[in-house]
Amino acid sequence: MNDHPPVAGDEDVLTIPAALRTELLIRRGGAVPSPPPAVDPAAAGRIADRLAGNRAAVDRMLGHLGSDPGTVRAARAYLDGEPDPRGAAAVALVETHVSRGEDHDHWIAAWSVENAVPWVDVWAVAHGLAFAARAGAEADGLAIGRDELSGDHVLEARGWSEHRLPWATGPAGRRTRALLAVADEADHAAAVAALAGHRAARPQRQVVAFLVPDQEEWVDECVRERPEPETDASKLLWCSLGSAGQLARLRGANRARFGDNEIGLDVLLTAAEGIGPAVAPHLAAALKDTDWEVRDIIHGSGFNARARKAIFQVLSLLPSDEAFALVAGDTARPGGLAALTAMIERFPVRAVRLLAERAGESDQARRLLSAHLRAHPELEARAPDSRARAAVEAVEAARLPEAPESAVPKALRKPAKDGALPWAPTALLPQILMRGREDALPEAATANLLAALGKATPKRPPTAPLREAMDALDPVSLARFGWALFELGRSIGEESRAVWAQLCWTGDDETMRRLGALARAATGQSHIRMPLNGLDVLAASGSDVALLQLHLVADKARPKRLKNKAGKLLTQVAEARGLTLDQLADRMVPDFGLDASGGMTLDFGPRSFRVGFDEQLRPVVFDDTGRLRKSLPKPGAKDDPELAEAAGRAFAGLKKDVRSAASDLVRRMERAMARQRRWSVPDFRRFFAEHPLACHLARRLVWLSEDEDEDGAATAFRLAEDRSFAGVDDEALALPDSGAVLVAHPLRLGETVAAWSELFADYEILQPFPQLGRPVGALTERERASDRIERFTGTRVGVGALLRLEREGWRRGPSGDGGVQSTMRLDSPTGHTVVLDVYPGFLATSPAGLEEQTLEGVWITDHDAFDYGGDKSEATFAELDDVTASELLYALKTVANHT
Repeated sequence: MNDHPPVAGDEDVLTIPAALRTELLIRRGGAVPSPPPAVDPAAAGRIADRLAGNRAAVDRMLGHLGSDPGTVRAARAYLDGEPDPRGAAAVALVETHVSRGEDHDHWIAAWSVENAVPWVDVWAVAHGLAFAARAGAEADGLAIGRDELSGDHVLEARGWSEHRLPWATGPAGRRTRALLAVADEADHAAAVAALAGHRAARPQRQVVAFLVPDQEEWVDECVRERPEPETDASKLLWCSLGSAGQLARLRGANRARFGDNEIGLDVLLTAAEGIGPAVAPHLAAALKDTDWEVRDIIHGSGFNARARKAIFQVLSLLPSDEAFALVAGDTARPGGLAALTAMIERFPVRAVRLLAERAGESDQARRLLSAHLRAHPELEARAPDSRARAAVEAVEAARLPEAPESAVPKALRKPAKDGALPWAPTALLPQILMRGREDALPEAATANLLAALGKATPKRPPTAPLREAMDALDPVSLARFGWALFELGRSIGEESRAVWAQLCWTGDDETMRRLGALARAATGQSHIRMPLNGLDVLAASGSDVALLQLHLVADKARPKRLKNKAGKLLTQVAEARGLTLDQLADRMVPDFGLDASGGMTLDFGPRSFRVGFDEQLRPVVFDDTGRLRKSLPKPGAKDDPELAEAAGRAFAGLKKDVRSAASDLVRRMERAMARQRRWSVPDFRRFFAEHPLACHLARRLVWLSEDEDEDGAATAFRLAEDRSFAGVDDEALALPDSGAVLVAHPLRLGETVAAWSELFADYEILQPFPQLGRPVGALTERERASDRIERFTGTRVGVGALLRLEREGWRRGPSGDGGVQSTMRLDSPTGHTVVLDVYPGFLATSPAGLEEQTLEGVWITDHDAFDYGGDKSEATFAELDDVTASELLYALKTVANHT
């Protein structure tokens, strides 16, 4: 039971903020913008000048045989000085149309622009506000059309339609309503009396009720007549309703739904002012409609986002428990969290009570309530029941004390002028600790940091004072805060730059790993924007870990947009450093905190374990006797529990971190062997022999050292356990300081393959990929002399086996009709392109849809041909070196053997 019911007062009154009153279609007795609307006497001069300049065009349309005779007579009478409301509307329509140019033939165009507004003031100045209202009440019975015979514009009296009321729903109708709302009693009464004679047709009655919504009986009549949804008349009715009772009657007729043309801020705000808090469930229903993605297609990109923003803005103004609960229960929707934080500030007493009711089940409510009470200690007297109080106390107990203001960096003491993130209340984010981790950055300073970071971009780093301020913060907690902010933004669908750009400056290596994993996990084009932005963060960071993640995305991500962007960013980074992509990849392999010998000691206190790596660079554990264990054991009774727990975390983290880097490194080494990539001796030492992780892979391969002084003579060697170099006879070798090093292909080893295989077997060295045991092949003389290989023609294979060629450096050819790709292509080290034709091909977006493929032939060209055999290349397969030819046959045989 609640002992603190809401207090009467401001929290039970709907107040339209001054900043929103310009959006409001004002009504008599309601909120009014400052300054209030007033008749503009100068409008008469502007209209006179326009009419004089357009008189010939106006007379031409009025004199056209296709124009409506009765309306033309009324228009001429008005031009001759007779105060005829219908004639006034006709002249205004024709003049507004022609003033925009004869090419504007859409019938709504004339009334829907600001050019029509001065006519309202002209009518009010010349003949009084009542006349202006009468003219407006006649306007939507007229239209500009096309004469069927001549094709000229003509003035038509089409009659009234609920679907088309452009004057009333446009700026001129809004202007007339505003002037009537603020008119003195005499003028208003005269206008109401005059409008009584302009309510003949049902749509006209809707227009009149919209102009004077204070006339309750007229609005009631429109409710009974129930205009069709999604019409202009329905839009006018929402702006005319003045009570919850009228809404209830409309709801009873199953017509109380906001249509697509009625969810602008102006209509929603006007409806809320007229109806009050009872409109809340109808706004909530409109929110659910914003989940229909098809509306962004129908109405243009961003329609749903704009609708959500407007609905939440209005919901956050409603002073009711129902509205608060609706918003509090919908914070996962974009804009919901910002609306809730606004309601908490707008209705502080109600917020204490209603957040308390949710605190037992919702961590978000607990954190918001805790922060609210910290900001408003005077409300603690209205604190909730013991369960909610306990929840709040638990939140407070987990917080570190805030640092004194003197310890807060100067750049974070003053609020930023702009850049605040209303969707990211600091209460929902972890504390940022000061260096030393004894106290935390105060909430006010945290909000200032958020605002300042909101201005940073990957290409525009934080200002020097802000960077200095961030250096005073604990980097681990800052990274945790940044990632929590990113996750919060993602969870509520917030896609602004502030969600992800701050990661460039708050993130650490773990942040970069998470961004890489996020991009690699993407499976389609939907929700791809955030992973794409994450790639910009990785590129801006430029750390080895970030660049490794970028490389992994370029290599492994499924969506083509992600792969292409990652590849482009990597190319930019490589070019900026004067490197190739392969050279950049060498530099991106982290050491993962391994020691100089390439391992890691896991300390359990009285005993310890040593981490090594197997042939696939998977971490393995040895005990202190050197015996290989299946896994890291659980702590025993004699072990130090804290050390053992830390060791367990370290080993688990190492396994996770190494997994992606290791598989990529193994694949790159196999590709390097196939393409005979060469390293300088210093680079080989740096990136393999002396690298804490890569050395484990290097020890399991045979390498070649090419002496640049002896016509490319090559010496085979291996990297021993002590990182010395040894030959096939296991004798020590001295690696020269010059020349090149490459992974030995078995064709280059010749007859020594058997001896090397025996040596590796003796030492029980398992290889990470087939090297010494790799099948080798050769082209026939006929194939060498030709530009075609036919031995695989007609072989049926699965599309999965075919696409595995991408791992070996092949790429898909261009899409043809229907998005079908029917080639795979390989750029050889010799500067040629090998093309594999397949039938029927596979869909670029869903290859598995055409599972069985038939190999149709393999051909070579000296450029990347796109005309499927129509090129003039004279290249033959004889131009491939023996290793490249062998690797080509190996890849094709592998595909052919996986049907």
